[in-house]
Amino acid sequence: MFNFHTHHTDDVPCILNCSPDDFLLRQDHERADVAFSVGLHPWNVSADWQEKVEKMRSVTTSPRVWTIGECGLDKVRGDALSVQIEAFRAQIAIAEAVKKPMVIHCVKAFDELLALRKELTEQCHREGRAAQPWVIHGFRGKPEQAKQMMAKGLLLSFCHLYHVETLRLVFSLYKNASAEEGRSRVSPFFLETDDHPFSVHQIYEQVSHHLGVDVSLLDSLCDPRQTIFHQKAF
Repeated sequence: MFNFHTHHTDDVPCILNCSPDDFLLRQDHERADVAFSVGLHPWNVSADWQEKVEKMRSVTTSPRVWTIGECGLDKVRGDALSVQIEAFRAQIAIAEAVKKPMVIHCVKAFDELLALRKELTEQCHREGRAAQPWVIHGFRGKPEQAKQMMAKGLLLSFCHLYHVETLRLVFSLYKNASAEEGRSRVSPFFLETDDHPFSVHQIYEQVSHHLGVDVSLLDSLCDPRQTIFHQKAF
């Protein structure tokens, strides 16, 4: 069992979201099975965002930092979208430089997000390399939106507020794919608690109920160490 994105550690391996300052304080005190995600949330983008991103840059090379984020775009809350995009571009550049996936927060800005992903993919194609994975955390979209995201190579992580039919669609891609094709052709999905103060065990139980599968299957399927972090081990 793995908690892909959380603001509160519990009793399972996880990726803990924090600020650069929090990371410096906590990196030597958290359990060995706690990794970190460090980034500038779009709600916290302000006039001094460049200074904040530079502070972030200084810690992202740490082996305990597994992902960049959460970062992204939010049309409902935060500074002007144009400023958020500038800050997000800067963090994309960091993620590509340190070769680490991004955890994306996106609210009502999926068109802009996909445009930035397309821009990055084209740049990486010209340079003969693959872009780092982007994972949309706490995804609540409907099936059609999920298919659109996945078709563009974005991955999805679900907390307890998911759309059940979306979850079933994503899982069906695994169920219908051959074992050989499953890992390479079909996007993995992950489970998380985000900032909710309950155990990820509850998320796994809820998802296993809606999918009609045993939790032990989800333990393997939703473990990022077996997909995007296949080289990582606690």
